[in-house]
Amino acid sequence: MLPLVVAGLIGFTYVFVTALPEAETVSANPTTTTSPNVTTTTEAPTTTTPTTLAPGVVDFLESADVLESNVTDLAALAQQINEDWDNRDEEYGDTRDALEDLEAQTVTLVTDSSELEVPPALSEWDDVATGLASLRQAAADMIDGLVNAEGSEPRIQALAEYQTAADAIKTALTRVREAVVDPTA
Repeated sequence: MLPLVVAGLIGFTYVFVTALPEAETVSANPTTTTSPNVTTTTEAPTTTTPTTLAPGVVDFLESADVLESNVTDLAALAQQINEDWDNRDEEYGDTRDALEDLEAQTVTLVTDSSELEVPPALSEWDDVATGLASLRQAAADMIDGLVNAEGSEPRIQALAEYQTAADAIKTALTRVREAVVDPTA
């Protein structure tokens, strides 16, 4: 199921990105004319210059978008599974199965992300990798908190850690995109 979601997100992202208008560049050298009583400033006409990124970079940015979307979806799923259990909307077995499926999807996401071709010298990616490792551990801890803990505190703590890791990944991905698009920033 996850590969279909990923493929759909990649396709949607490609269509969206290719439909974006070209970036505009404004002249930095306006011209000023002074007459005896009037001063007029005219700016050179605006020109449109396409922003060109290497195909590998575009592919990487699309993969980063898909990764962020998947992390967001998994975080929402983790929240929903835990709410359903806490509200007693789901039975123990169904909740355990759902958390195990969440862990499997998280492991798949982490594994797939480790295979991405990250542009060289992109230190911002280290924060993404750290967040993914935390996400994976928190998924396992939620199951352990449900199955092996006497109370709900360890599971709830693991959910909070999962959400924190997801937020950290999204923040890191924003910095990654900025570094890839404008390496001088």
